[in-house]
Amino acid sequence: MYVAVYARFVRRTNIYLTEVEQAALDARAAAEGSTRSEVLRALVDRELNLDTEASGEVDATLAELAGELAERSRQLSADDPDLSSPE
Repeated sequence: MYVAVYARFVRRTNIYLTEVEQAALDARAAAEGSTRSEVLRALVDRELNLDTEASGEVDATLAELAGELAERSRQLSADDPDLSSPE
């Protein structure tokens, strides 16, 4: 029995592929240095708009904007005499 540990939960699914589809899948997996399963999951994610890379890009952009807003808020607070600490 083989046990695989995944970063996310996956369920086993069987699919039928033509010889051409399987050859293309194997070629893609070899070119990417990955497995058939990894390639199929990435294709399904992209096709169903579940692409985690895209959501990661959105998260990174939002984090960058939050940092810019925090810095601007600090600058405005420093310039506001009502918010500056007495010396």
